[in-house]
Amino acid sequence: MSFFGSENEYTYEYSMKEAIEKGVLCRYNYYPHLVTLTEDEMKDYTELSVQIAKFSSGEGELLASDSILTRLLLARKRIIHKAENKKAVFEKILRERFNEKGNLKYTLVYVPEGNQPDEEADFFVDREYLGDDTDSLHLIDQYTVIVKNIHPKVTVKQFTSSSTNRDSILDDFAKGQLDVLTSMKCLDEGVDVPRSELAIFCASTGNPRQFIQRRGRILRTHADKHMAFIHDLVVVPEINNESESYKLEKNMIKTELNRVRNFALLSENSSDTISELDKILKHYNLSIF
Repeated sequence: MSFFGSENEYTYEYSMKEAIEKGVLCRYNYYPHLVTLTEDEMKDYTELSVQIAKFSSGEGELLASDSILTRLLLARKRIIHKAENKKAVFEKILRERFNEKGNLKYTLVYVPEGNQPDEEADFFVDREYLGDDTDSLHLIDQYTVIVKNIHPKVTVKQFTSSSTNRDSILDDFAKGQLDVLTSMKCLDEGVDVPRSELAIFCASTGNPRQFIQRRGRILRTHADKHMAFIHDLVVVPEINNESESYKLEKNMIKTELNRVRNFALLSENSSDTISELDKILKHYNLSIF
């Protein structure tokens, strides 16, 4: 950092805001969708939150990280990843898009990831706690089937690390011969899909590097693309404000809202974000800006 004279600031910075304003990246609309947990999911989530709260300060900050806390955090994160109600919200987004456009061409879907958390930076993870991530394969199959069932003419393929013909899949997608790609993390880095117009994030992530990469993927410019559309499924459980885990949950939600804020600030329809999140913001006495 000293060699480049950037101990206190970057030697050069080119922001996403500037890139959008200069047409290097395309403009976009952002739509967060609040997803509720089922009654059983909420019961399990609350029980885990109460246990996790025992590792926190009075202000809701986690004080330690050990094997027990790691297990609890992973178990709770899996509930968020696998939230059953995500599927209904996902299907509704697809159907509205299909009814509006008559197709689902140029759509990217980031599906939930089962046992594997999106962001490992939240806590120390020992691989033995994760086990076989067969849930991931199961979930991507479920989300792919939802896409297939929208209409017989809709074409969809999974884009995963085991895909042997990745280049041809991307080529078919760019040509409009393949409508939808469902993936987990394989579209994060090293994959260029400028023709993509619609992205649906079914896998929540608080990792800035990851969600910025995902947004950048959909904002690539193309001669035939004038706007991009991002739909973001946000699971925000409503913990009773009398609960001992309320402050902890409030801090967790602040992290989740960092992504929403980041996306909303540069979107063309930021007011829609406020309307969608109004209830949960009031419940936790939070502001998105």
